[in-house]
Amino acid sequence: MARLGERRAMKGVFERKRALWVNQWALFLVLVLLIATPIRSHAVVAVLLLYSIGYLVVNRHTLTITPFDWVVVALLLLFLLSRLPIYFWADQESRYLAPGAHMAALVPIYLMLRHLLVPPDLPALRQYMEAGLVLGCLGALAVALYQTQALGSYRADGFLFSINLSYLSCAMAFLAACLIRGSRHKAWLLAAALAGAVTCVLTLARGGILAMPILLIVLLMLNIDKIGWKTFASGIAALLLLGTVSYVALPSVQDRVAYTIAELDNLSEGDIEAAVSTGGRLQLWTAASHAFLARPLIGLGYEEREALNAQLVEDGEITEWVLGVSRGHAHSQYFEMAATGGVLGLVALFGYLVVPGVFHWRLCRQDSSNVWSQAALVFTLGFALYNLTEAAIHHEMMTTFYTYMQVTLLAMALLHRNQMSERQ
Repeated sequence: MARLGERRAMKGVFERKRALWVNQWALFLVLVLLIATPIRSHAVVAVLLLYSIGYLVVNRHTLTITPFDWVVVALLLLFLLSRLPIYFWADQESRYLAPGAHMAALVPIYLMLRHLLVPPDLPALRQYMEAGLVLGCLGALAVALYQTQALGSYRADGFLFSINLSYLSCAMAFLAACLIRGSRHKAWLLAAALAGAVTCVLTLARGGILAMPILLIVLLMLNIDKIGWKTFASGIAALLLLGTVSYVALPSVQDRVAYTIAELDNLSEGDIEAAVSTGGRLQLWTAASHAFLARPLIGLGYEEREALNAQLVEDGEITEWVLGVSRGHAHSQYFEMAATGGVLGLVALFGYLVVPGVFHWRLCRQDSSNVWSQAALVFTLGFALYNLTEAAIHHEMMTTFYTYMQVTLLAMALLHRNQMSERQ
């Protein structure tokens, strides 16, 4: 019996090490593949999902789900649940459910991480995460430089649309920057952060570029206890230098600045149609607002929104340009959730975007050394900014990456909190 007990114990230790190894490599691969390769990183998450289901089945007798865990699970399900009414009301298109389903699919992974990880696992997880960020950011910069400098492309798009590359490279850059605190590889992480920032600039997508100074100020303020005001000023100066060098060295950046100024001039003169990008978004937001008001609780389906847009064009409230946008896509997560989702969609958005940010902000206030809650706060704030001008958590890949990083950083932040509580 004693030998049987020893064998079971050894088997348990082996299975735990294997599960930890799988999660470490999954985290590494998601970050490496995301923007540096044509391989979609959510394929890694899909494999991890299958593994997590098996893990939970095997460990069902020792699995304990706390009230906190149930809240997280509910938040992960909100997006999908908010889309069920419009799915059954309008038409049974998978587009309504796909983003929410990808978010809900992270529930087993979250529960696995909560059951599997213990505070001593943090250093190893950190190593894999840092390595993934460094290789991912440097690889993305190499691709972006090749496209813009060797091939002569006007803007970098990597293996994605340029606007998606912009948001993701910005997110990766600031994840790397957040992990500089307490790391043994500060120089590599700084290089990764700069590489991600330059990649973001080379996309010429203004949503990601304009988010960078805000995120940098927030990040520096969160670390003011560690870096001091001189380093804070140096960080701001470095960002200004990056912007200046980009403008002087890259004609495409000069063209983009001139284009933006021209758009602002057109808007100030009331010529919305001439301001194609900014003016177009204003028209789409106007149309989305009408869709919300037409059915406030659940919003309108895609075909209904297109029909409404045609009526708004006929009434002279928006221009015919809007009719060329399929499904009436609002190019803003906030307006998109309101237009197709209504109040239920906005509640879901609050749950998966605002609540995580507030929670991690509170953790940061309690313990400024919790680098994982800090990274999660900056990461969430970034997506809150990207979502102003694009539905950045609407594409399946973006939704999966956003949610995977949220549950991973949450698990790590809670481990850090537990570790600090044990030391006190």
